[in-house]
Amino acid sequence: MKNRKNSLGVKLIQLSAAITIPLLAVLFAGGYYAKGIVLDQVSRSYQNLVNSNLKMMESSLEDITINLVDIVDHDVNFLQLNQPGLTESEYYFARMGIMQRNQAYQAYYHSVDMFYLYSGVNDTLTLSNVLGTTEDDMDRIRDWITRNVQNEDHLETLQYKWTIVKIAGDYYLNRTVSNNLGNTACIGALIRIDSMRSPLGNLNLQSGGDVLIVDNAGNILTRPSASMGYDFKLPGEKMNLNSSFSFTHDGLKWFVVSSQSSALGINLSVVIPASELLQGLNTFQTIINVLPFIILLILLVYLYYFRRMVIRPILDLLSGIHRIRNGAMETKLPDSNLVEFQALNQAFNNMVVEIQDLRIDIYEERINAQKAEMKHLQMQINPHFFLNTLNIIFQLADLKRFELVKKTVRHLVQYFRFMLRVKDNRITLGQELEHLHNYLEIQKLRYQQSFEFQITIAEELSRASIPSLMVQPFVENAMLHGISLKAGIFHLEISAGLSEEATGTMIIEIADNGKGSSAEKLRVLNSPDYNPATDEGHIGIWNVKQRLAMIYQGRAEIHFSDNEPSGFRVRLSLPIEYTEGER
Repeated sequence: MKNRKNSLGVKLIQLSAAITIPLLAVLFAGGYYAKGIVLDQVSRSYQNLVNSNLKMMESSLEDITINLVDIVDHDVNFLQLNQPGLTESEYYFARMGIMQRNQAYQAYYHSVDMFYLYSGVNDTLTLSNVLGTTEDDMDRIRDWITRNVQNEDHLETLQYKWTIVKIAGDYYLNRTVSNNLGNTACIGALIRIDSMRSPLGNLNLQSGGDVLIVDNAGNILTRPSASMGYDFKLPGEKMNLNSSFSFTHDGLKWFVVSSQSSALGINLSVVIPASELLQGLNTFQTIINVLPFIILLILLVYLYYFRRMVIRPILDLLSGIHRIRNGAMETKLPDSNLVEFQALNQAFNNMVVEIQDLRIDIYEERINAQKAEMKHLQMQINPHFFLNTLNIIFQLADLKRFELVKKTVRHLVQYFRFMLRVKDNRITLGQELEHLHNYLEIQKLRYQQSFEFQITIAEELSRASIPSLMVQPFVENAMLHGISLKAGIFHLEISAGLSEEATGTMIIEIADNGKGSSAEKLRVLNSPDYNPATDEGHIGIWNVKQRLAMIYQGRAEIHFSDNEPSGFRVRLSLPIEYTEGER
C-alpha cells in the first residue's frame, strides 16, 4: 500500500488535483463574487428607491396632518359645528364649507382616499366621495367611523398618530383630529394602504415580484401578486432592518429590499423571486457555471494523453520487471512511439535475453555442484561408527559369540553395501527403512539393553519414492545427541503413514525419549533460513532441508518439536510419489 501511494500515477493525479481544485475554486469564487457585486448594486438601487418613496409618503401624510389640525384649530366652519342651536341651513353651510376645503385638498393630494367629518351636536357623519368604492363598502366605512368616534376609548387610540385599521377587508391608514376627547366634532382622513404604492406601480420588476406594504410583524397590508399565495408573509424579525435580505417561503427563495417608517408603523418592501433577480445575467451565470467544467474536461483530456504517452509505458516496464522477478523470462516489451521509451524497451528486452542465458549457465553449474555433493555424501563413511562397529565385532569374537559376530558383520556389510550402491537420487521408502534397520541393529549390539527401537510403515507406502538418505541424518542425530546411558532405556521410534489432514501426503516421524532440545534450539531448527556454521551443528539436517526445497519446490515440510513426556521429535511431510513400475 505504501509503494502504491508513492507511485508515479498517484503523484500525477495528486499534482493535477493540486492544480485543478484551486483553479476551479478561484473560478467559482470569482463567479459568485461577480454575482454578489451585481446583487449588491441591484439591492442598493432598490433600497434608494424604497427609501425615497417612503420619505415621500411620510411627507405627504405630515402635510395631511397639518391640514387637519389647521381645520380643527382655525377653520370658522369647524368651530361652528361645536356650537349648539345652529339652524339647519347654518349647519349645512358650515359642513359644506369644510368638505369643499377637504375636497380641494384631496384633489391636490391624491393619496387621500376619503375625508370624513362628524358632528356630535347633530350626530351626523359626512364623507367625501371615493372612486371605485361600492355602496356596501361605503356603508361599512360609515359604520366603522361612527362606532369609533362615538366611543371615547376608541377615539383616543385614533388621535395623535396615523393608525393602521382594517375596514371591509382592506387595510387603511387613519388619522382623526379634534380639539379634545370631549369635543363633539372631529375630522379625519382614510388612506387605503394598497393605493400608497401607486408611485411604484410602474416599477419594472421581474416575473412574480411585487411592491408590498407590511406591518412590523411582517403581515401583508396590500394585495400580493398571485405567485406569492394567500398566506405569504415576511419574517417579522427582519422588518426593523432597513436593508436587503433573503428568506424561503414554501420552498421558494425570495429577495427582499425593505425600509421601515417608525412614525407610521409600516414597511415598504420590494419582493422579488431569487431565481428571477439576475434574469438579465443568465448568459453570464451560464458561462460562470460551465467554464470550470470545460477547464476540468480539458485537464482530464490532458491527463489521459499524458498517462497514455508517459505513465502507461512506465507501468508496462514495471509490470515486465515484476513478471521477470516471478520467473516469466519470456516477457518482452512492445515498441513505443516515443524515441526514449523505444530505446528503454529495447534495452530491457536485451537484458532479459542476457538474464536467460546467465540463468541457464548458473542452473547448470548448480546441478553439477549438487550432483557432486550428493555423490560425496553418499560415499561418505562415518569413521566413528565404523570403528565402533569393529570394536563390537572384536569383543564378540573375544567372547566367542560367533553367531552375534556373523550377525553384526552381516548388518555392517548390508549397511555399507547400501551406502556404496546408492547412486540414484531416489529410492523406495522401504529400502530407506531397511537400511536404517541394519544401522540400528548394530547400535543395539553396542548398547544392549539400554537401547530399543521400533520401525513401522504403512504397507501402501513401502514402494513410495523418496530422496535417498533422507531419514538417516535424523536417526544418526538421535543416536548422537539424544541417548544417555544414565537416563534408563533409550527408545527410538520410526513410523511412516498417511496424512489425515492432506490427501496424497505421507508423514514420517522420528521420535525418541532422550535429552530433547531447548526452545531456542527448536526455534532455530524450524527457521526457514537455518544454516549451521560447522559440521558439528547438524549439517545433515541442513543438507536434508536444502534437498527437499530443491526437489519438492515447497511441497515438503520438516517440523522439529519436543516429544512427550521427554525427548525429541522430527516430523517430515512429503508428497506420495511412485517411480515407474513401483506402484
